[in-house]
Amino acid sequence: MKLPTRTALLSACLLPLLASSLVAADWPTWRHDPGRSAASPESLPEGLQLSWSRQLPVPQPAWPEDPRIGFDLVPEPVVVGRTLFIGSTRNDSLTAYDTRTGKQKWRFFADGPVRFAPIVADGLVVFGADDGSVYSLDASTGRLKWKFRAAPADRKVLGNDRLISVWPVRGGPVLDGKLVRFVAGVWPFEGAFLYTLDLHTGRPPAERSAPTALHAIHTLKDLTPQGYLALTGSRLYIPCGRAVAACLDLKTNQFLSHTYSTSASTNYHVVAQGRWLFHGSINFDTSTKTTVPGSGRTPVVTATSAVFGEGGQVVSYDLEHPTSVTSKDRRGKTSTRTVLPKTWTVANATVQDVPKGGAYKKFLAANPLVIDIRAGDRLYGHQGSLLFAVDPPTGTAKTGSVKWKTTLADTPGSLIAADSRLFVTTRKGQLFCFSAKKGSGKPAEPVAKQSAPLVPTADRILKAAGTSTGFGLVLGIGDGGMIESLARHSQLRLICVDPDATRVEALRRRLDRAGLYGHRVSAFAADPLIAGLPPYIANLVTSESLDWVGDPVKNSQWIRLVFGCLRPYGGTAALTIPEKAAGSFASQVAALKLPKAQAEVTDGLAVIRRPGSLPGAADWTHEYGDPTNSLMSQDQLVRAPLGVLWFGGPASDGSLFYNRHFWGPSMAVIDGRMILQGPGKLTAVDVYTGRILWQVPLVDKEIYRAGRRGNDFEKVLAGFHFLAIRDGIYLVHNQRVLRIDPATGKQVSAFSLANPADTWGRIRVQGDLLIATIHRKLGKRGVVPAEIQVRNRNSGKLVWKHTAEMTIPLVAVSDQTLYCLDGIFDSLFKDWARRGLVPKSDPVRYLKAFDLKTGRPQWKYTTDLVVTWMNYSREHDVLMASNKKGMVAYRGKDGGELWRKYSEGKGFQGHPESYWDRVIVAGNRVIDQRGPGKAYDILTGEPAMRIDPITGKKVPWEFTKAGHHCNYAIASPHLVTFRAASAGFTDVASGNTARLQGFRSGCRNSLIPANGVLNAPNFAHGCVCGYSLFTSLAFTHMPRAEMWSYSALKAPESTVKRLGINLGAPGDRLDKQGTLWLDFPSIGGKSPDVRVTVKGKTRTFRQHSSLVKATNHDWVAASGLSGLETLAIRLDKTAKTARTYTVRLHFCEPDNLKPGQRVFDVRLGGKPVLEEFDVIATSGGRRKAVVREFKGVGATTELTISLLARTGTPILNGVEIVAEN
Repeated sequence: MKLPTRTALLSACLLPLLASSLVAADWPTWRHDPGRSAASPESLPEGLQLSWSRQLPVPQPAWPEDPRIGFDLVPEPVVVGRTLFIGSTRNDSLTAYDTRTGKQKWRFFADGPVRFAPIVADGLVVFGADDGSVYSLDASTGRLKWKFRAAPADRKVLGNDRLISVWPVRGGPVLDGKLVRFVAGVWPFEGAFLYTLDLHTGRPPAERSAPTALHAIHTLKDLTPQGYLALTGSRLYIPCGRAVAACLDLKTNQFLSHTYSTSASTNYHVVAQGRWLFHGSINFDTSTKTTVPGSGRTPVVTATSAVFGEGGQVVSYDLEHPTSVTSKDRRGKTSTRTVLPKTWTVANATVQDVPKGGAYKKFLAANPLVIDIRAGDRLYGHQGSLLFAVDPPTGTAKTGSVKWKTTLADTPGSLIAADSRLFVTTRKGQLFCFSAKKGSGKPAEPVAKQSAPLVPTADRILKAAGTSTGFGLVLGIGDGGMIESLARHSQLRLICVDPDATRVEALRRRLDRAGLYGHRVSAFAADPLIAGLPPYIANLVTSESLDWVGDPVKNSQWIRLVFGCLRPYGGTAALTIPEKAAGSFASQVAALKLPKAQAEVTDGLAVIRRPGSLPGAADWTHEYGDPTNSLMSQDQLVRAPLGVLWFGGPASDGSLFYNRHFWGPSMAVIDGRMILQGPGKLTAVDVYTGRILWQVPLVDKEIYRAGRRGNDFEKVLAGFHFLAIRDGIYLVHNQRVLRIDPATGKQVSAFSLANPADTWGRIRVQGDLLIATIHRKLGKRGVVPAEIQVRNRNSGKLVWKHTAEMTIPLVAVSDQTLYCLDGIFDSLFKDWARRGLVPKSDPVRYLKAFDLKTGRPQWKYTTDLVVTWMNYSREHDVLMASNKKGMVAYRGKDGGELWRKYSEGKGFQGHPESYWDRVIVAGNRVIDQRGPGKAYDILTGEPAMRIDPITGKKVPWEFTKAGHHCNYAIASPHLVTFRAASAGFTDVASGNTARLQGFRSGCRNSLIPANGVLNAPNFAHGCVCGYSLFTSLAFTHMPRAEMWSYSALKAPESTVKRLGINLGAPGDRLDKQGTLWLDFPSIGGKSPDVRVTVKGKTRTFRQHSSLVKATNHDWVAASGLSGLETLAIRLDKTAKTARTYTVRLHFCEPDNLKPGQRVFDVRLGGKPVLEEFDVIATSGGRRKAVVREFKGVGATTELTISLLARTGTPILNGVEIVAEN
């Protein structure tokens, strides 16, 4: 189709950007075209006037905590013909409006928020949603044409404060001819997938005859997609939030490598034009792989120019003629860099009147000048609430001119030009239409029903539940009356599930008319038993209809489902069940042996309650875990592999957290509440949903903070010491200790010191006693910890005290004894300043022990160690004292030395950490997390041992970590958690270290196993680095989740007893049978160096294990090598005689082949074992695993596997070798 001849020159520039099917007056995709140019050849009329406006549902963006990932801060419309299409993040819909009148034409509901603008082409509207699906609708009627489930499973989580798929569509779709490309998934460890679908069929173009096939063409390794995909030529760009945008060459199907700075500069916004990539404020030349200077964001581009709002000006740059500029730095060194020449500008002052002097910078920071779109030759933008239009200069002039202005009541967020109209959406969800003629204003909209009487059944349910807040599950929908009543008469957030799509649709439309649908009530069609609902989500579970259960007496699985969804610590199910089922209900629940379940039938309702904690869960009460400073959680439930339970939402808000460099107070986790302290507030968060339970203000006075750690470069001492136990939060607030009710946040009591000049230091609680160091000014020493006071924690009455001979900076408390260090140390609390080094100290130092209840001295010894860390083992009565250079173990009862180690903490690979002195007391071990990560028997000091899974011999237990790490580790029975670049942990049993990619943990350890979940609040707040996401989240044990690791294990020095080679895998993994599977080629980090050699023109392939069907080892079947001819694995380099092995070969076809298209023979050690082996024919289909086992395979120094092609190229996924005899 030819573009209009008017604006011919501009059209010629834009032509490469526009798909051939575009109509000039249309705006069919986000920022107009696949390259995201935001430039249309269609000019708008002069003198635009407001034609109509309407209020859309107020947006509920995914990541309000991080404006750099604000892809859905405002509704993003598109227009084709006379219809405007726009999605909603609040009511989960896509709606069509008449462009001339603003009247609604139709509305379609998805199963989750619609966060990205749709694509409109060939009469179809295609869009993705957070439910993990992509939809295609008839553009005229809104009827569903096809739906593609991109999520590999039905599993759901609370994501960004909504129930969504674990794999939401977060790579906004782009149209590539007749192909739709998009990405589903957020978290690399859960899987993120790039899909390509046929626009008309919703199937991959090569698989149109196979509608049930899986359609991922790429599993994205270590990417966290967030933003709209962009396409220029054969290059497809995938924005990853703050991180570098990935680039896939569609010609070769390979990812291209490039890098550029992401610190404080990149975001979700990517524009691609020829050789140029614009990412946030980065201007990147892909031909030279260099960054070109510039401070503008979100450019409007053509083939020849890029126009930015930059520094308060409109600036146009020449993209065709970059120039080189040579300069000298202050040392006289000459450097050359590429720059884009400026072609014209418009000064800020000509756009609107702005403040003068120092106020100008503040104004500009709050109101950046943005160029949003080009329509014809004219540019349209906004600054604050002002809309304006600018024309480029003519002739040789260098200054453009402002041609139109108008002011809105809200801040514009998105502009598009189509149908001879300018459409504008704002952050508060307003939609404005400007055209040549002034219109009548707002179209008529239905008025939401404001009230309705409380339905009796709903009243009884709320009374039975004992709560009107939190999340409620409605499993089974009737007429919707009770659901609406619950929504109107409580603050519950209701999630409704029913197998009947008609009932679901009726409920959606009823509640949408009432203004309740979306954020307050959502619904989707599914059998609740297989809907993938997350555990622990619901404060209340109820139902309008139990038709989906069938016979509630014969089928008890519905009860197990209901109980699994209930929140611990009081979650309640209250359901109306048939009379015939009421009599046996309690016995049904009892027969299922659900832990701690309480069941009864009362007031016509079947009630199940889930009181107390999860069996095996534990609290995290003090800064370092407990009053012993163990750095050890006792939670038995948190173990690898891990999957996301919830992420984002209100618990991620930056106002809850101090800047990560301030090293603010740690958190506490008790009874399902995560207690967080941030600037001027104390907050309780539900650990199972991320919901804010309560928040109270804290007046933050600028006074001395006793013993608070801050940093040496920002001079900030942030926050107050606090701890939390079941019946009280104790917080040192200015000159008092406050006792706060953990359930409500209300103050219960307060304790003050007798001497107003004294200051509370660190506090601990053991039993009914509150233990505190007291700081006071002592001459030249300044303010120091001069005394220990032990008080009754209920009354505040002093029980006993001990005055230091020098100072008492360190305390550890057991059930019966208080241990302390008495000495003089320089800069002990200034960790950032001393970088973990041993501080200067007076020559005499004492370790002391006191009876906790009476204060009677137990023992006192001089120590030659300059102790900077101290903790205690309750289990073994051992007191540990350590610093950067060593550690000493003492008997708790008498102070006798048990053992000592002179081993200097050297840190790990990556950024040097500042906390080299801490050791962890973990059961029978002392874990030395100072680096290298060793462990010792707590009673003897001998190295803790483990079995080498490859040789079967005992070796010292050790862990390692790689990457920037600025916090200390903590442990639990199954994990050691820490920061290692992003977030990481070591599996205690295997010693293998794994990464949790996509986010980073805090400068203070923010990975706390407690209450049955791994809690990960946003302690990295304030970081400007290029990690994709900065948010709060929580994990639970997920057996089927992927977990790739690396380790400190050395190469085997003796015969291999058990070994797996996982071809094409991204890391190592230990399986349940004890086989350590090593990645080959080795790309996942440090691991045992077993020699593996290959021959053949090999190609590595990999997909996420969730896409593979396998009885076991789906993560082995998910990757492999094709084109392999021989694979040789060394078993024993000194062996003289052959041994016999059991060998298991793993195969899984990755490609869409038919039987007979890939056939090969297999030989082990030269002997034929498989003839004319056809993976597809044997397994029954693509991505279906098959394993072949061979016993008695002889080998001496190495095992050789040969693959001989008959048809196509051979493949192999993995090899497991187990020594016999």
